[in-house]
Amino acid sequence: MNPSEVLLETRVAGSTVTVVRYAPFQEIRAHAHGEEGLTIVLRGTFLEEAQHRTKTADAGSVATRPYGLRHTNRFGPHGAVILAVIPDGDRFDEPIREWGWADIPLAFRAGLRLIARDDDALPDLLATLGPRQRQDRVLAARTRRLLDDAEARPSLSTLAKTMDVHPVHLARQFRQTYGVSPRDYRTLQMVRRATTAILGTTAPLTQIAHDCGFADHSHMCRAFRRVAGWSPSRLRAS
Repeated sequence: MNPSEVLLETRVAGSTVTVVRYAPFQEIRAHAHGEEGLTIVLRGTFLEEAQHRTKTADAGSVATRPYGLRHTNRFGPHGAVILAVIPDGDRFDEPIREWGWADIPLAFRAGLRLIARDDDALPDLLATLGPRQRQDRVLAARTRRLLDDAEARPSLSTLAKTMDVHPVHLARQFRQTYGVSPRDYRTLQMVRRATTAILGTTAPLTQIAHDCGFADHSHMCRAFRRVAGWSPSRLRAS
């Protein structure tokens, strides 16, 4: 096996997203990057040494690496597959200030969405990693009202521009207030509206999907399975 192999490289929201497979027991000597970085372990074990400390990360772990941090890397007996996010400049719009590893399921999920080139995923990812801020319930409530509009599907960047705030700040405030990302809240509301229509009308599921803001019937089915674990047709049959 080659020491490393790039499995995927794409661009999302002003950053380069790369998925790389590393060989078992591979070592990378001390080095520093000219930019900040985010690393998500998709498979295997990844050890990083910096600041006279060693951190071990298994699948699902997320790392934050400040600009210029000197570090070494080692990989476990089965190697590793990691997802790396590198900004266009030397820093993200929301700068990374500390080196650290954490197991944050929501961050891992946002990282997987980057592979699908979801522009909202990067602000969501950064929002899960930053420190808690003083809650701005007015900002969160205004955002919620916009997301409740069944006729509109604004992106996180569009919402932030409307509110005149940074997308990461908006995502963090919304999550702190309601416990979910703006994207997940919108999906939940669409499922809620569809549930009401399925139980209260005899309209075809395809029409309900369209009326509730889904792209099509398949999109509605995927959302139901993700939120509830079962399909709309099962609800209609009940």
